[in-house]
Amino acid sequence: MSSLEEQIRKILAEELGNTETTTSGITSNTKGVYSNVNDAVEAAKKAQQIYVDCSIETRNKVIDSLKEGFTPLLDHIATEIVTETGMGTKEAKIKKLENALYNTPGTEDLTSEVQTGDGGLIMYEYAPFGVIGAVTPSTNPVETVIANAIMMLAGGNTVYFSVHPGAKNISRWAVEKCNEFIEAAVGMKDLVVTIEKPSIEAAQEMMAHPDIAALVVTGGPGVVHQAMISGKKAIGAGAGNPPAMVDATANVALAARNIVDSAAFDNNILCTAEKEVVAESSIKDELVRLMQQEGAFLVTNPRDIETLTTMTLNENGTPSRKFIGKDATFILDSANISYSGQPSLIILEVEKNHPLVVKEMLMPIVPVVCAHNFDDMLAIALEVEGNNHHTASIHSGNLVNINKAAHRMNTSIFVVNGPTYSGTGVGFTGASALTISTPTGEGTTTAKTFTRRRRLNSPEGFSMRVWRD
Repeated sequence: MSSLEEQIRKILAEELGNTETTTSGITSNTKGVYSNVNDAVEAAKKAQQIYVDCSIETRNKVIDSLKEGFTPLLDHIATEIVTETGMGTKEAKIKKLENALYNTPGTEDLTSEVQTGDGGLIMYEYAPFGVIGAVTPSTNPVETVIANAIMMLAGGNTVYFSVHPGAKNISRWAVEKCNEFIEAAVGMKDLVVTIEKPSIEAAQEMMAHPDIAALVVTGGPGVVHQAMISGKKAIGAGAGNPPAMVDATANVALAARNIVDSAAFDNNILCTAEKEVVAESSIKDELVRLMQQEGAFLVTNPRDIETLTTMTLNENGTPSRKFIGKDATFILDSANISYSGQPSLIILEVEKNHPLVVKEMLMPIVPVVCAHNFDDMLAIALEVEGNNHHTASIHSGNLVNINKAAHRMNTSIFVVNGPTYSGTGVGFTGASALTISTPTGEGTTTAKTFTRRRRLNSPEGFSMRVWRD
């Protein structure tokens, strides 16, 4: 390339907003954000070819840089997520961001396995896929970027983030920050990349790109299905409709507190959040009364219930985006339903086949369904969960009932006598779970999920316990 051409490229790059042209002709803003899918993937591939040879110590430095860099920014990030998406609450966003940042396992999850004996040495280790294409949701945009970045980079991968258009600004900013922190720590670029203008078409192009080695999709059933038929390794996080069961032996006060707290958390946009309650008849009235004491508002007028239903569901039966993740007071005001105080959750008593029971609404409306006894309660919970096998919970003092429900529900997350957000790690209740891969079977994902398990055999040794006869 001539010096004149280099000067022209440099001037154009500066005029277009602090971009840089690499020797391969790929144009980047130097912080991992590219104008098109191919350039972004190519940059991530080149970075991965270097990163794959780096030490575990370097990977730890990369992860530590993200934790240290994002820590003072959590308040700002939470504010921007709520502002851009219009969903959830700032307080819940901060808790979810803390969960993603501090509870996500890194390289410590990738311990080697070694067996020795008469057959010599057998070793299993966890190796990277390469460039992973990760589709992120608008409900947990930066939380998913942070958690997925930590886990995937721990495994030696690089990541292309196909972010949700509804959270593109804060997600793109998060990718830029990842690059800024990583480059300052280890001098490497493009371990995490995205594009300037995300779209469905761009996501489809990424999924079909030959240099994307694996796909990780957190989103609706359509995009998960597309990933699963892509011909690539696919890890898909699908829909859920988590029932909260409360049997006759439960600590009803604890159940009421946990359910209201968890179902109202971030205005119910977590896929793990309690979406309906199924309670035995002997304790149902007490549960409803105590839920009201915990901040829930009970809608009893049949006309109001009908208004809520028709208002929050589209004609095709899908939840209205206007109300997803909105405050309970906003929904009540929109329905012209009078209330007092500042309720955090709307509850109503309906039959098990009611649309608000069988649909995953992602808003702070939780119907309560009455069951005759434990077996009836479990049967209803299985039915309304819809074979998603995602999340369920039970409040019970009967160990046999708990065991039976856990077995029969067969969900990726099952919570006993607690808020279901604990199944995601919020409250420091274990590893973070921002990508819960039920359709493809991985369940709650960790760094190990995003690696290939490799085997090495050395028949001639090594075993200090034995030698040849």
